[in-house]
Amino acid sequence: MSVDDQFKLKDKSNVELHDWIAMQEPGTAEYSAGIEESMRRVAAMEEVMEKNEAPIWRRESIAMALSLLAIALTIIIIVVMY
Repeated sequence: MSVDDQFKLKDKSNVELHDWIAMQEPGTAEYSAGIEESMRRVAAMEEVMEKNEAPIWRRESIAMALSLLAIALTIIIIVVMY
């Protein structure tokens, strides 16, 4: 058993972890370990979400560049026509 997981919190589901934290007194080692495990899980979820958003940003950037190019071409064509 590692020092990081001495309360076997990694084996608990999110609901079990929440319930376990709620039973602990704030400021105790058990409470702190529960909060740290909860924060670790949130950080892992945020990392996955950021990786999933990378392709979206790329597509949005390409779409924005194409729309700006279309606007610029439209303005140039209007100016040249008159």
